[in-house]
Amino acid sequence: PDGSEAPWCFTSRPTVRIAFCFHIRRCPDEQDAEECYHGHGKHYHGHVSRTRKGITCQPWAAQTPHVPQISPATHPEARLEKNYCRNPDNDSHGPWCYTMDPRTPFDYCAIKPCLGTLGWVVQPQLMPTLPIDTLTFEQCGQRDERLQQKGRIVGGQPGNSPWTVSIRNRAGVHFCGGSLVKEQWVISTRQCFSSCDADLTGYEVQLGTLFKDPGPGDPDQQTIPIVRIVCGPSESQLVMLKLARPAALTKRVALICLPPERYVVPEGTVCEIAGWGETRGTADGSVLNVARLPVLAHSECNKALRGRLKESELCTAPLRAGVGACEGDYGGPLACLTADCWVLEGVITPSRVCARTDQPALFIRVSLYVDWIYKVMKMG
Repeated sequence: PDGSEAPWCFTSRPTVRIAFCFHIRRCPDEQDAEECYHGHGKHYHGHVSRTRKGITCQPWAAQTPHVPQISPATHPEARLEKNYCRNPDNDSHGPWCYTMDPRTPFDYCAIKPCLGTLGWVVQPQLMPTLPIDTLTFEQCGQRDERLQQKGRIVGGQPGNSPWTVSIRNRAGVHFCGGSLVKEQWVISTRQCFSSCDADLTGYEVQLGTLFKDPGPGDPDQQTIPIVRIVCGPSESQLVMLKLARPAALTKRVALICLPPERYVVPEGTVCEIAGWGETRGTADGSVLNVARLPVLAHSECNKALRGRLKESELCTAPLRAGVGACEGDYGGPLACLTADCWVLEGVITPSRVCARTDQPALFIRVSLYVDWIYKVMKMG
């Protein structure tokens, strides 16, 4: 009734006045597709010239409103005609274009995969698990372990997750989490936002503090406005948030690593979830809480979910009863320690019941969308 981020209600818990109903799935806000493409759409040569949001495409040869990195001159074989949707870089999420909206450098087009081709109908194959000694990461995923003893995850304990950010509305109230993957970019979930065109004026992220509501004298706290939201490929339920300025990296603020494209986390890997959300009385909801969860094999999880697990989902099993993610944690990280670095393997997403003990916990599998993440950051 008040135009908040999502439907909400007063709760029956004396310690929790209201709660958002993020588990209610958002209605799609995309245009109906007119045509379809095969494979990744690299050889799509149709005449669709609008994005999935209905934005008109920028001509490939134009220099405004965006200066293109891909053009008829750089990719003469790609048939970059007029402003028609194309896939010159073989983007795994389909044909795209630069747009005529100055706020949106590029987006995917209102074209769907043809039935029986790779895409949303038949999910792309995940990459086999790589030997850990072949993986390397640079300048990310490191934290000062001395801070570990020094805030919502059910069954969690106060902890150290310097890449976890608090996303705040105009009233300064924490409503979702996110992960810092670049100094000026945060990853969260689409379910936390009313639309892909949401006006985020007055919204900000808070970094570098263990406390949900830190005092004004907290020397490690950084508060940075959000200037843009970018929605991920349609099936991803991911968003990227661009910050007004780069975050300063400190012992309390660090980048989390991104996984290799289509990487599969080995079964049994122990990962961490972190957040300031509802704790159901099991922990201190005023400080950043972390909890550890082991990864389940895809086949085992799919069996537990009666065949309903998607390739775009990753799941864990609780370490014990009462460990899991609840409201206020959504959008936050599932971080896994790989090659001595913490890697963003999953994003916390809403489920109908908080921290269920009878079902695996589901997360968005980040490795399927790493190419999109890098593309967004490259195009600014």
